[in-house]
Amino acid sequence: MLWLVLLGCDDTHSVDSDVGDTAIIVGTLSDFTVEEDPHLPNVFHTTWQGGEGRGRVEYGPDGALDQATPWGSAERADVVGLKSGRVYTMRAVTVDDAGSERVSDTVEVEVDPSSSDLPVITVEESDPSGWVGEGYVLLTIFDSGGSWLAVIDREGDYVWTLPAKPGAVIPTAHFTRDGKGVIYVDNDFTGYGWGGIGHATFDGTINEYREIPAVHHDAIDLPDGGYAWLEFETRSVELEEGDTQEITTDAVYDAPDFYGEPRKVFSMFDDYGHRAWHVCSHSEEPVPVAGGSDFTHGNSLVYDASADRYLYMAKHLDGIIGIDRASAEMQFQAGGRFGDFTDVDGDVIDPVDSYLVDGPNHTWWSHAHMSAAWDGGFVLYDNGYHHSPLVSRAAAYEWDTDAHTLRRTFSFTSETGAYDPVLGDVRPLDNGNWLISWTLQGMLTEVTPEGTVVWRASTTLGSALGRTGYLSNLYGEE
Repeated sequence: MLWLVLLGCDDTHSVDSDVGDTAIIVGTLSDFTVEEDPHLPNVFHTTWQGGEGRGRVEYGPDGALDQATPWGSAERADVVGLKSGRVYTMRAVTVDDAGSERVSDTVEVEVDPSSSDLPVITVEESDPSGWVGEGYVLLTIFDSGGSWLAVIDREGDYVWTLPAKPGAVIPTAHFTRDGKGVIYVDNDFTGYGWGGIGHATFDGTINEYREIPAVHHDAIDLPDGGYAWLEFETRSVELEEGDTQEITTDAVYDAPDFYGEPRKVFSMFDDYGHRAWHVCSHSEEPVPVAGGSDFTHGNSLVYDASADRYLYMAKHLDGIIGIDRASAEMQFQAGGRFGDFTDVDGDVIDPVDSYLVDGPNHTWWSHAHMSAAWDGGFVLYDNGYHHSPLVSRAAAYEWDTDAHTLRRTFSFTSETGAYDPVLGDVRPLDNGNWLISWTLQGMLTEVTPEGTVVWRASTTLGSALGRTGYLSNLYGEE
């Protein structure tokens, strides 16, 4: 759909040009056109003529011009993050090296409504004085009607959506490191018969997909342009107890770029150093299509830039395994039966039944998910499969990976005492708050370090939310 300029130009208007002084309008831009992206309903591509220097588009809903794209090309710009179903006013502005400004006429465009299959997001609590900012929240959504990647604003309005392929579910997504898009994993909804990694930018310029049949649960982009992910491996092995069993574990792979040659960095079969054993009832459950019993159920892969290492979460082993990226050597395991970290507050894990983790300080996690780590700490969503009573929580830790010590520094459970065995996510925010996804509750909360909820959003009944994330804007780092 294409819009041409129809509204008149205010020849006396001036805007802050970011060059120090208010720019002087010396002319108008011609042929300002706005075209909707063919695949992304909240994205519009604009072009114009007559610009010099640098340009941008000013825009806003209901006649306002209070938002703007970053400064860039003098004759084109991509507008992203528009609310579904709203009417926006737009115009182009350019500033040359002398500080002289040109503006186009204005045009109104209507953003398509969001898909009727998408659940309604309702903001139930909101305290702007306590939240991190007016930014955007990533959703991975799945229900009986399908699966989507989506971004909402603080009002719960959709501003970017991308449906999964038919028959696929998207359990995991992350904002890319440059803040300009999303990397995600999808799998065959009927039982992991196929899978792949996707990378889509908010402006629609990149929408690439790499088929990796055994990929599952998590994929990340790396600071140098590489990618890493988890894959299933299945073998018939002799267990520690002496019986032979077909089991499924995980391998960590990476590649120098999106379609680059993959390298197997780490295999639980070949590099862990311990034979498989009967961990708990969950490790005996079969993995669809992969075939074996679900020994590890790896569900998370995090890149720790402070040490150039991967952190791989083996969910059923309750272990966070550190792997040096360059040498591909295992460095440590925090938590679980063969964990070599000590809780400085004194909680210990049962040496025989390692899934029994509860101690007086409630330090250790039970079958958790993990999405973030930093120099000296990490945070996880503790699903709580073997906690008593059954309850899920967000938990943050400080750790010393040289001394192999850790301490829990934060814990938050939902006011409802929710137990959520599927997915779940926690992300640190720049102001010290935590963004938490309570998957089967269909709920997101932003929580202060003191445990106060300053923002809460929920989906319609029957929809679940996977991993999440927060960005202050959708144009990337400026």
